[in-house]
Formats: sequence, structure tokens, C-alpha cells
Amino acid sequence: MALRAELGEVGTLRRLTRQLRGLGTNGVALTGLGLQGLDEDRRNAALYAITLMLGYPTSTDQRTGRVAWDVKSRPAAHSDARFTTFSERVGSADMHTDSSFYPMPEEQFILYVVQAANCEGGHSLLIDGEDIYQTLQQTADGRAAYELLCSAPVPFRVPAVYAAGETSIEHHVAPVFGPPRRDGDRFTLRWRYDAIQKGLAVRPDLSTPALVEALALMNEVAEHSAPRFKQQLATDTLLWADNHRMLHGRTTYVDERRHLIRIRMSDVPNAERIGPSGVVRD
Repeated sequence: MALRAELGEVGTLRRLTRQLRGLGTNGVALTGLGLQGLDEDRRNAALYAITLMLGYPTSTDQRTGRVAWDVKSRPAAHSDARFTTFSERVGSADMHTDSSFYPMPEEQFILYVVQAANCEGGHSLLIDGEDIYQTLQQTADGRAAYELLCSAPVPFRVPAVYAAGETSIEHHVAPVFGPPRRDGDRFTLRWRYDAIQKGLAVRPDLSTPALVEALALMNEVAEHSAPRFKQQLATDTLLWADNHRMLHGRTTYVDERRHLIRIRMSDVPNAERIGPSGVVRD
């Protein structure tokens, strides 16, 4: 891409992305990024430049094609009938991978903290998929759950804001632990318990007692048992994570002024992606 080559000439960008790639970790938080005080357009342009150096930024939803997604409370979006996603409301966010309900979840994402929560909560959480695996392997039930979740088709329902229309009910079927796509990986992780529960309501033909039990055990490990990173990220912090190897979430909070920006990145050009996530141009 011409723009990526151009951005590569910017020394600060080149050094930042080289350091991120060279860390050899599945998640990192960088404080004091230096974007605080910029207007929205300039801030988002800087974030887009960073993500373009790391991969191919994708659109978040089918209707608007937005790449930079505001993670903040939207009170008008709440209703009992609507499947509201974590990024539209205050409170906690269960551990999950992004785009779990799409055919090709992006390999990476960033979260940039525009305004940290001015309360005791809102801690960011990260769990390495290897820690999920090792925790499951500690018991016979956990080992059986892992084996089943490597092969069983699991329906993930698409939240209303990401569907083709507000009243559309869409879902995607895939195993929780899919085949590895990169050297050295044990599996490709796909997880979002609320989307699975709503998916099973849409596809009861895929629900079995063994699957329901395995999913509940996986949720217990993700929410309580596995070791995790926990930190309240300060304003002007950038969080980068590997979306195929890490679960992320947050602790509950009440400050509606909390505001983050999320951008997801694919390792392949968007023209080669399958499904609604991804823009048609790079």
C-alpha cells in the first residue's frame, strides 16, 4: 500500500510498530501515548496510522463502515428486546474475543483511552488463551470440555448494532477452539458467552446437554479461574492485543463519561476477507 509505505517514513511510527512487533507478547499497554488534547479527527487519524502499520484496519459494522469505534455508553441503545453489545453500555464486559460472531475474526485490535472512568471500576482485563487451556487441562471435566469445544459447532449471534439491520437476527457457527492459523499456535480462540447463549436460542438444534455443560465450564474458567491481567488504564493509554490468542473484558463501572476508541486489524487485505467485517478498499 502506498499510504503504508509513506507512513513507514515517519520515524516515530516506524519505531513504535517495530517495538510492538518485537515484544513477543500477546498483549501490551502503552501509557502516555501523546494524543491527549488532539481534536477527534486528528486523534483518530493518528490511531488509524498506527493500526495501518500493524495490519489492515477493518470496518466495525455493516451499515456505516466505521473503522474507529467509540466504546462508550449509549443510553438510547438499551432495550430488553435488542441484543446490546458491551461497547454500548456501562457495567462489566465478560471475557471475549472480538468479532467472534463473524467468519473471519480479526487477528489484532487496539483500544485507546480517550477518557478513563472516574470511579473505582472499569479495569481492563486480559487472559492469554494458553492460560485458558492449561486451566482446563487440570481436571477431567476440563479436558473433556476442551476436546468437545474443539469440534462442536457453536452458534454465535451477531449483536443488533453489527447486524445488517436493527431487527435482523444473524448468527455464525464455529468451534470455540478452531484450528491454528499461524505457526506455534495450539488453536485459534473464539469466545463470547452471551452471543453463544443467544445463538443457541436461535439454533436449539445445536444445543446438547454436553455442549451446554462444556460452555458453562469454559465460562467459569474465563470469568474466574484462569490468571489474568487487571489494570485501570489511564487516559492516553493504548492497549494492543492479539485477538486470536487473548480474551479481553472489563470490570464493572458507572461513569458514563468513560470513552475508549477501538480499531480492529486483519493480517490480510480487506478485499480477501470473508463476511461482513472489513471494508472493500485498503
